[in-house]
Amino acid sequence: MTRAKALHYSPYHLRFPMIQSHVDLDQCCGYVATQLKVPVNRVQQTKYPATVTISRQTGTRGRNIGNMLRDAMNADIEQGARTWAVYDEDLAKKILKEHDLPTEMEKFMPDDSVSEISSSINEILGRHPSQWTLFEHTVDTVVNLSRKGHAIIVGRAANKITKGMRNVLNVRFIGDLDARALRISSRRDITHKDAIAYIKREDTARKNYMRQHFGADIEDSHGYDLVINTDNLSDESIVQILISAVKEKG
Repeated sequence: MTRAKALHYSPYHLRFPMIQSHVDLDQCCGYVATQLKVPVNRVQQTKYPATVTISRQTGTRGRNIGNMLRDAMNADIEQGARTWAVYDEDLAKKILKEHDLPTEMEKFMPDDSVSEISSSINEILGRHPSQWTLFEHTVDTVVNLSRKGHAIIVGRAANKITKGMRNVLNVRFIGDLDARALRISSRRDITHKDAIAYIKREDTARKNYMRQHFGADIEDSHGYDLVINTDNLSDESIVQILISAVKEKG
């Protein structure tokens, strides 16, 4: 067997054969249904409190809008109801906590694709759980948060993980590259050129994450309930749009 073939048929691929051809959306829906402990055809019928997932191009103010939406929703909830929370950078910590994994594992949970060969070697050496295992944990946590409701989940292909759950509003923020670069250069105190390079790296990483786990294009508008260009709308206006859409989700 040649070296190339040996790498292709690594123990990682034997344990997780779906990695070879990406995760089919129907397979993912089936996996999600298993975690919900209900048949696939009942996932769409089960009523849960509203949840929002946010996918965003870099520099479209997704984090700020998510926080403003949380505050607006919490200002209008009934006494004693579950408060809204944003799961963004701390989502990895939430995943690790739910699955009793050490916090040091967070560095192995990037928001982009990971080399399958590198992941296989690390798994064989016992350095950390496989990337597929960590992805399964991500699915578990996102589904659990979505079932409980009042969650605003940023990134991690959450719109695909929650596919078929009618209580979930899937949103994507987009914007002009130069406009986004202006925001990034101001926020990070870097040149316009460096901001462009930073945006391209971040956007490519997110595209790769979606493609690796779902074989899907993150820019495909059919994967979202709302696609909002944030260039010419204020954060307040966007939050009002989202509040109206959330209320329809329950």
